[in-house]
Amino acid sequence: MPTSEPLPENADQPEDPQPPQDVVMAPAQTHSPVTVLIAQIAAVLAGGAMAVQSRVNGELGARTGDSVAAGLTGFSVGFAIVLLGTALIPAGRRGLITALGAFRARRLPAIFLLSGVFGAFLVVVQTVTTPMVGVSVFILGMVVGQSVGGLGVDRAGIGPGGMKPLTGWRLLGTAIIVVAVLIAQLPHLGGEEGAPQRSMAVVLALLLLPVLAGLGSALQTAFNGRIGAEAGTPITPTVLNFAEGVLALIVATVIHRLTADLPPWHFPSEWWLYLGGVCGVLFVAAGAVLSRIIGILRTSLSLTAGMLTGALLLDLLVPTSGAVVAPLTVLGTALTFAGLVVVSLPWKRRASTA
Repeated sequence: MPTSEPLPENADQPEDPQPPQDVVMAPAQTHSPVTVLIAQIAAVLAGGAMAVQSRVNGELGARTGDSVAAGLTGFSVGFAIVLLGTALIPAGRRGLITALGAFRARRLPAIFLLSGVFGAFLVVVQTVTTPMVGVSVFILGMVVGQSVGGLGVDRAGIGPGGMKPLTGWRLLGTAIIVVAVLIAQLPHLGGEEGAPQRSMAVVLALLLLPVLAGLGSALQTAFNGRIGAEAGTPITPTVLNFAEGVLALIVATVIHRLTADLPPWHFPSEWWLYLGGVCGVLFVAAGAVLSRIIGILRTSLSLTAGMLTGALLLDLLVPTSGAVVAPLTVLGTALTFAGLVVVSLPWKRRASTA
């Protein structure tokens, strides 16, 4: 007598149900403590590269008389490097095809393509606000924006590392780092060369721009991380980031040169003035990889700690005419690492609520 095979319980269900296409939250991921520690150290080193980029781009802008065009030059060098890597490395070619397919299939939201625009916006804001309020105020505003943005992005689960709970320890560690940056910059506030004295209301208004740039930087790291996770390589988000940034900075440079009284552009002969693009490649690629391991907040704060440490070492080893290294600078820089410890350690919580 023939018998019929029982149907599986999920016979009427799709084999691999997919989440709605408008959901951008990434799944949570876990990594070993050793991997997390290595990622944390790498993020600090990448932040040091950003300090080198700021010094190099600032010097290039001073030599040429056009900081926006100097930023475009750095972006162009970085774009040439990653474009060559994409063309020569098989993983780069596969990753670009995969990512473009993911955008067409809407597995990646189109808004993720704004990552490079956020980077260009940061360069433009730095150029506009630094002569008005000084480097220190710009750094403070950017760090506040990165910190708030990192908390929000992690809580929403937009980054590749998935959703991170908004715990009291994360808030406390973030606050410690913001205060540490303020302490480190106190010797510079109000006394930077080329930064005219302005009323507190004007300073606060101008501070909003670097805060927005910091928020954009946190989103840039999250978007690049998601694109890199989909493509399987950090080369893809890096090349997309630089392509978009170059286009945005071309527009900004044209507008700047048409509306400002600037000297003719020229390319200085010193090769090291063009290393800003190389540092930018390291920064973007590191953010795309490391945000998958330690999350957006810890990546952003680690980059901040590395940036302050790198700037301090540059001022000590290769000082410029306006360099100020005071005890408060050293104290604030060291305090950023205390904030990282508070944010990073797996503190025990009595309640299991996120």
